[in-house]
Amino acid sequence: MLTYRGRRIPETLEEIVDRERTVVIVHDMQNDNIGANGAYEEVDRRIDVRDMLPRLIQFLADARANHVRVWYTQYTNLPDFGAFPDTWFRDMAMHPDPAKERVLGSLVDGTWGWQTVDELKPQQGDVVIRKFKVDAFIATPLEYLLRLNGIRTIIHTGIATEVGILPTAWHALNMGFFVVVPEDCVGAMEPEHHGAAMSFLRRLAIATTAEAIVDAWRAGHP
Repeated sequence: MLTYRGRRIPETLEEIVDRERTVVIVHDMQNDNIGANGAYEEVDRRIDVRDMLPRLIQFLADARANHVRVWYTQYTNLPDFGAFPDTWFRDMAMHPDPAKERVLGSLVDGTWGWQTVDELKPQQGDVVIRKFKVDAFIATPLEYLLRLNGIRTIIHTGIATEVGILPTAWHALNMGFFVVVPEDCVGAMEPEHHGAAMSFLRRLAIATTAEAIVDAWRAGHP
């Protein structure tokens, strides 16, 4: 711990990811986004997580073995585009994209495409946040549940660094949470944007590796 202006503040990674006050959030690892036969594969825009997925599977197993909470977000659309605002429709009208038009019906609440991929299925007791915006705090109970459970640190994993993870992490930082990003357990929708998103996160959050986080958990509770 360090002392600054009379306040005791977590300093080391071990202190920041104290397992009793930390949650791992798995962002949007849903069939339509990354699964075989998902909506995005049908338009050749499936998010490539082949290298990242095995590491994330192991990281979640390590988190659970160390009694760290694992929560999920699921991006959610409604039938007949009921969750889309006029700003979104304006953008689609002014910047037509046939591939986007073809996936408008993806990630609809309750469908196979909306569900988390089988390899990462939530387990009993895991919290699942159903969200309608990329920022997981907007119009969801996420902040309430974090405060209720005494969470101080959020570890962000999943997809996509430049779409859902970046705004959610920024929102969390603004509300006083520590933000940790294991760079080997996140992926991008557009690879060329991943570097810019991570550059921002490295400056404001704590960017590290899954192995370093697991080592910190074990060191804190030998």
